[in-house]
Amino acid sequence: MKRQLTITALLIGSALAGSQAYADFSGDARDAWITGKLEAVYALNPHLDAFSIKTETTAAKVHLTGTVDSDIDRDLAGELAKGIDGVVSVDNDLVVKSGTRSTTPHAATATAKPSDKSTAANGDRPFGVWVDDATTTAMVKSKLLADPNIKGTKIDVDTRSDVVTLSGTVGSREQKELAEKIAKNTGDVKQVKNQLVVGSTG
Repeated sequence: MKRQLTITALLIGSALAGSQAYADFSGDARDAWITGKLEAVYALNPHLDAFSIKTETTAAKVHLTGTVDSDIDRDLAGELAKGIDGVVSVDNDLVVKSGTRSTTPHAATATAKPSDKSTAANGDRPFGVWVDDATTTAMVKSKLLADPNIKGTKIDVDTRSDVVTLSGTVGSREQKELAEKIAKNTGDVKQVKNQLVVGSTG
């Protein structure tokens, strides 16, 4: 445990010390900067185990391997990687651990848009805010999936500056209200925009 904390502290220190823009680097130095920053982000994220995720960067293309606890954690790791300055694409080969919420094989490649570089791959938010929002989205999704009265509904979750937007379809007004309450009671959520539509979920 002490060793993990020491490594985490070193990662955080490296990220802070090397906080200059990725544009200051090129080639192998740039790849090392991307890998180091991403590992620090994973180490700070309460949903992810940085020691079970292997990050490799080649020519600004990130390759993720290792294991995570759920589909949501896998997607979160991929989204965080796409938000790092300079990342061209993310090859997400993370595998959900056997016996956890999903064992569905998955490999996805996502390309980061050039215009995303200064805005954390999503709008005009600073990178730190974007990371917090991605984490909140993962937390809300996890809680919705865990609730037996919500499970099976088609709910999309998006977070911007601690404001959560719920969209999609639920089977009843009660499910719509429950989904909103679950989101409101998650982490640092300040507001929930409930755009869920009551209808057939089949």
